[in-house]
Amino acid sequence: IAPTMASLAASDPTLRVVVYPISLSVGIVFNVHHPALADRRVREAISLSIDRARLIAAAVGGFATPAAGPVPDASPFALDDVPVRDTARADSMLDAAGWRRDASGARGRGAPLSLELLTVGSGENVAEQLVQADLAARGIEVRIRQLEMGAFLARARATPRRFDMLLTGVSGDVALSQIPAMFDSRYRGGALDYGDFHSPALDALLARTREAASDTALGSAWRDVQGELAREVPVAWLYHARGIQGVSRRLGGVRMDLRGELATVAAWTTDGAGKRR
Repeated sequence: IAPTMASLAASDPTLRVVVYPISLSVGIVFNVHHPALADRRVREAISLSIDRARLIAAAVGGFATPAAGPVPDASPFALDDVPVRDTARADSMLDAAGWRRDASGARGRGAPLSLELLTVGSGENVAEQLVQADLAARGIEVRIRQLEMGAFLARARATPRRFDMLLTGVSGDVALSQIPAMFDSRYRGGALDYGDFHSPALDALLARTREAASDTALGSAWRDVQGELAREVPVAWLYHARGIQGVSRRLGGVRMDLRGELATVAAWTTDGAGKRR
């Protein structure tokens, strides 16, 4: 069910609301070939500027967790890092990159720091407007462009890239195959290669995840991949979504996780154990 329907489902005496982690992470993908966004400092400053807690509360009713990277927090490979909003550091990094404020507070370097945020038109687009406001407070002008899905994907996957930034959700799986699909040079030009961000260092780290011979080696490899992505900031990750289901109280043993809604269906019962007394 949609986040807006959760309270209605919770008030129904025949239902209970089950909230569980899903493999859907939402972020702002940067076109690293854009003259301003080619500078890692600008990308990091944008990420540091965003109030993720406010965005989650307003855009998805609180049914998400702030994201510091691409690995869902329920994954055993997720880091314990908590995303930080640090506007003072963001201002310092923008200044160091040469994007300084004028008398009006707007940033420029010969020309204004003005970026377009590409998104799929759906309802009120609350998240996009909150990002726009957070960056405006740092002196960055953001223009929101809403497109239907086909046009959005055409621009996201065009060569050369035809966007500055895009806001999108990235679905994945327990093996984290979405991460190499986005960043491994072997998949350049693929369906998830939105930002065209690739590097020999990242390729080598991703190769370690494929070649790991033990759980310990695999965990270490994924930690190093996340560390490299955190340093380079090809994406400002915003949140990891939560799934929400209204489940009949006649059903017992219902548990949902990153594997999906039906991963434990063999253990479900209809004995009424969950009935409200």
